[in-house]
Amino acid sequence: MIPPELPSQIQRMLDGELSAGELTALESELLENEESRELYRKLATLHSDLEVMHSGQSTLIKTNIIPFDIVEAKQRKKIFKGAMIAAAAVLIISVLIMHFTQIPEQPIASFRTTPAADFSLTHDLADDDAPVGQVLAVGSKLHLRNGTLESKFESGVRAVIEAPCILRVLADDRVAVDQGVAWFEVPEEAIGFTVETPELIVVDLGTAFGVDSSPEAGNDEVHVTRGAVEVTARMDGGQSETLREGEARRVTKIGELKAININPDHFTTSLPLNEGISQGLVGHWDFENTAYYSRTEDTSGNGHTGILQGDADIVTDPERGKVLSLSGNASRKGMVDLDSVKNIPNLHAHRGLTLAAWIKRNPSSSSNLRYAYVIGLGQEGDHPIATLGVYNGVIDGIIEGEEGSKQAQVAGDISVKDGVWTHIAITIDRMENRAVSYVNGVAQASPINISAIDDGELNWEFAKIGRTLGSSHRQYFGGLIDDVRIYDRPLTPDEVAKLAK
Repeated sequence: MIPPELPSQIQRMLDGELSAGELTALESELLENEESRELYRKLATLHSDLEVMHSGQSTLIKTNIIPFDIVEAKQRKKIFKGAMIAAAAVLIISVLIMHFTQIPEQPIASFRTTPAADFSLTHDLADDDAPVGQVLAVGSKLHLRNGTLESKFESGVRAVIEAPCILRVLADDRVAVDQGVAWFEVPEEAIGFTVETPELIVVDLGTAFGVDSSPEAGNDEVHVTRGAVEVTARMDGGQSETLREGEARRVTKIGELKAININPDHFTTSLPLNEGISQGLVGHWDFENTAYYSRTEDTSGNGHTGILQGDADIVTDPERGKVLSLSGNASRKGMVDLDSVKNIPNLHAHRGLTLAAWIKRNPSSSSNLRYAYVIGLGQEGDHPIATLGVYNGVIDGIIEGEEGSKQAQVAGDISVKDGVWTHIAITIDRMENRAVSYVNGVAQASPINISAIDDGELNWEFAKIGRTLGSSHRQYFGGLIDDVRIYDRPLTPDEVAKLAK
């Protein structure tokens, strides 16, 4: 179906009267609608013919007699020029279509959702070429029916959308929000990232902003919470304006941008975690990000990126989706090095710590790896401060003072079965001076008294996933690891049980 205002827009474009924003909107319509492209070709040809005819009439008025051979030459020129312009128009549109519809083989973004989210994902690719997993490529269409979703683009753009919402990826720097509420954070290196709604085109100028194209909003809205954007109404003759931090607009039915009060609380800016266990989360690695195969993102939003080393790999597990795979072979040195770990809050006096993860240990690893850490925080010289691992088949955690001379060890009393997904955790409560280990959400043995360790703040400089921290007799975890978490407080037994579900 051709929009009623399209003929007028095409005519104004041919006359050179369209603004940059209107031209962008017209481009999008032509790329998506074959009927619109056919109308464009016809009007471009007609426009060319009229221009040539007008030129010929002016000559007739000024000249009493024109030799027939000149008339014939002009006629041939007119026909040739019209045909060339029409052919050029078709060629330009074809090039644009080829340019904007080419889909890269690799995904350009990954996403994660809240628990129980309901969504469908399709790609403009044959099944054999379509990306696998929770990733987006050019041509992807995401329909979120329930829950909240957070996406991270290779460019660094972060998007959070709330159900019900339909999002389409038009290019690596351009998306369409056909319906719903969405928030975008665009870093400086991705300036120019563009968001389209049915009624607005928003071009980022280095900012954070939200768009609302939900039925409840009526007409589409844009709210700028940081930086600036260029916003254009998509209606024929629609208004264009640059908005800055603290400004918001709602488009009217005639294409005006009406000033409204900004409402930053209307937009979700980070993915809500399970209820009651988001407080104090300073590091979270769920390994779902497949946009970068050499690293895994910290999905807590705190930026503690994990760098895959040795034979560490991210694979797909039928039970848990994307997970970390480690061979356990010491010569291959497979592990994840957590950079920026100095920015993880230190273990404060009178506070605490929680380390938690899902593991599925290879049966072959139990014989040659007596002790393998799942995660550890340490100081210079590989001196461990806090660790979580498996020792002789049971959960084992260590917490040490800064000097290393005072140590507390907390162990489990139920075997951790190899080849089976198991949730393990330790909580350290410095106010109560106790540490507790958990297997599948169940507390093990009796709480351990940790009053012997130093009372001051404990500082760490690095962290590893899948390798012991000791400088000698380094041992590597063999198997699968998922959902690694660090909290700067002791979780309650109920909170640990929730993580184990």
